[in-house]
Parts: sequence; structure tokens; C-alpha cells
Amino acid sequence: MSFSRPLCRTERVYLVYDDCCPGFANQFFLDGSGVLDAPKWRKAVEIASAANPGSRLVLKGTLACAHWVDSGITPRVREVDGSGWDGLSPENGPSFLTESLSPWEGPTCEVVLIHGDPLRVVFRSHHAVMDGRGNLFWMEDIIRVLNGLDPQGSNSKITELGMCKSFQKEGRTPPPHEFLAPTGMPQGNEPGVVWRRVRFPGRHKDQLGKLAVLLAQAAWQHGEGKVRFGIPVDLRARQEGLRSTGNLTNLIYLAMTPQTSYQDISQDIAQQLADRKDGMLWWGDEVTRLIPLWLIRRGIRNEIATKNRTGRYRNSGVLSNMGRVPVEYLQGAGFQAQYIWGIPPGNESIPIFVGLTHTREDQTLIVSMPKTLGNGGRLDALIEHLRQGFMAYAAEEKQ
Repeated sequence: MSFSRPLCRTERVYLVYDDCCPGFANQFFLDGSGVLDAPKWRKAVEIASAANPGSRLVLKGTLACAHWVDSGITPRVREVDGSGWDGLSPENGPSFLTESLSPWEGPTCEVVLIHGDPLRVVFRSHHAVMDGRGNLFWMEDIIRVLNGLDPQGSNSKITELGMCKSFQKEGRTPPPHEFLAPTGMPQGNEPGVVWRRVRFPGRHKDQLGKLAVLLAQAAWQHGEGKVRFGIPVDLRARQEGLRSTGNLTNLIYLAMTPQTSYQDISQDIAQQLADRKDGMLWWGDEVTRLIPLWLIRRGIRNEIATKNRTGRYRNSGVLSNMGRVPVEYLQGAGFQAQYIWGIPPGNESIPIFVGLTHTREDQTLIVSMPKTLGNGGRLDALIEHLRQGFMAYAAEEKQ
């Protein structure tokens, strides 16, 4: 029997986000050197994707009966020219960066070989079929095949809802839209998002906590108000040995005050995980699977318009820490990766998304936000605030 699984409630919302901001995809890049041997990559993608059928999904059915099925079609591998793109922002970037992956027709995942200096390989997946960790499982198996190893594979059908219910019975009620954005009030009405990638030298402990404190300080520079951040948690850790490419991520939240230190945040996160708050869902999540996509779409667009008018949000942002990915093992078919990074899915509903990763020598921030919040030089000013803040923390720790 071919692989299939239900369309979970979060994935329904992600389908609509892609309509509102095309290219709502996970995009992980390997920067490296050597050669890009397209036939070998295509064969590796074929073998690895057969072992990870979550990379070949297309959507069937409607409402509560909507489900993903394995199309049996290998995700495409295509080549593009990236010689005029530095990878630090969308400027001069290849067109695929904002291209949607069709959930109904496929492919919902793809590999793009980018020729330039450096060479780049990007692994893209529609966020409605995979989360970031799922995308990395698929990427890692492709690399294994390139090196003559068998893929580890994944075929779990468990959904986020089923996973949360397996270890947490309590739910939560979301707060009203009352939280500040780190760059102040929206300006204008230009749609879409803007992003920047920046690397800081040195290794930093408690990166996530320091980032949250610095962003909260930035928000309060624009006025008084509440600040809180959502922190994605990979639920796979709740089930030993689970391998799934699906969306198995839920949020915990950090309520910030001017007195909150980055050490407080580390303790807060540890306590919330001990209390299994990563399994808490909103009661309305159950109802979402019964709502037509057109109605969800209208609700999201109305919500974005309201936020652009009021400058208040359900969260001040989402902060995601990938940790360290051992890039030295990411090689094959004549290609050697030296660096990994990603672009978060574009989302105008949240004021900022920051992804963190690090190597032995430095750390990387990828900062994305709606154009209405990042315009007028505000995104670049915020990044400079973060750079100076991390440098100050590093100086304090050396004393």
C-alpha cells in the first residue's frame, strides 16, 4: 500500500500562507566547492525520496477528508545560475526563491543546483508537507546515497495533533493581539517579506536567550507594551527513534519583561519542556480541519490588514535555533559543503522570524519580516543592534 497521511490543522493554514506569500517553503542551502554532477544528484534524490515518501506527496480530498498521498514521482532536480547572487538577501536572487511548490499537482519538494561562486545546493519543501527537521532528514538521506550508503528512510504517519495528545492532555487559549514588534509600527502597505543573512564571528553560549533579550530591548525602544516570543520545539524528541518528514513542531512561549536575563530564558525553556508545554494546543486547532480553505484565506488576509493598522500581534516574533549542523559530513559526487544556512518561509502574520545556526568559528542569523516592518532601513538597523549586542555579550564573558 502506498504511503498516505492526514492533512493536519497546521498544514491547512500553511497551504493558505503560500497563497498569501508565495514560496512558503523550507529552503536549506549548502554552500561549497567542487562540482555539481546533476545526473548523480538526480539518482540520489530518486533513491532517497523512495525511502522518504513524505518528499513525494500531493494533496487529495477536501475538508476533514483531505490527506496527503505518495505520488510515486521523484522530486525534480534542476540547475540554475546563481553567479550574480551573494545569498545575503533576496536582491539579485534566483526566481525560485519565491516560487510556490504546488500541493495538488506536485512537486512539493525539489533540489536546486546553483552554479556560481560558491556552488550551492538548496533543498526545498512546501511547509505544508514538511517542517525544518523533516527537510533535514530528507537532505541527509540524499547525502548518504551520494556516498554509497543506504538511506535511513522515514514512513511515520503520525501528525502534530496525534503527537501532542500522546503526552499532553491540557490545552491553551491564545492571548489577544497585544504584543509589540521589534521594529515598531508598520509603515505603508507593501505586501511580502524581506530577509537578511548575517554571520557573527565567535561562539556564543545561550544564543537564543541573548537574541530574545536584544529583540525585546529593540521593541521597547519604540514604546511601552508587551513582548513575547514563540520558540519552535521538535516534537520527535518525545518518541524515541521516531523518523518523520512531516510537520511535528509546536511552540512554547517566552513572556519578556525588562528584567528578564538570557539566563532566565534558558531556565524558562528547560522548565516548560519539563512541564511538557510543547504539547499544548489551542482548542480551536481541532475545528480548523473543518473550515474551507477560502474562509481561512479570508481570515488570514483580514488579520494581516488589522495588524498593519494596529501594530499589535499575537507574538512579537518566532525564534528558531537549528544548533550546529556537522557540515563537514555533507559532501558527495564531487561536492564538498563548507556552510549551511536557510531561508525561513515568508509570513506576514508574524512581525519577525529569526533562525540561528552556528559552526565552530561563528554564528549565523537569518532575519525575516514583513516589508511593512522592515522598510525605511529598519531591518538593517535591527541587525546592527543585534550585532552590537552579541559583541557586547562576548566582551562581558571575556572579562
